[in-house]
Amino acid sequence: MPTRIVFVAPGVKGGVLTQVFVEEPNQVYDAFMATGASPFKLTARTRREEVVYVNPSTIAYWTAYVPSRARATTEASE
Repeated sequence: MPTRIVFVAPGVKGGVLTQVFVEEPNQVYDAFMATGASPFKLTARTRREEVVYVNPSTIAYWTAYVPSRARATTEASE
């Protein structure tokens, strides 16, 4: 199951940004713990599944990503 990470983003209205990653929550935890305070790589769930570096100091929290029914239905019909 993919992971949604919520990032602290002070310059953005609402103060947070979210991104869905291919990795499962336990894989995110393992990467987070293994690197200490250093940035680590995750695969952003985009059309191209881009590998990005994540700065752990900007993470507010992460959770398993479950798309809403409405969004899943829309995506399935496209």
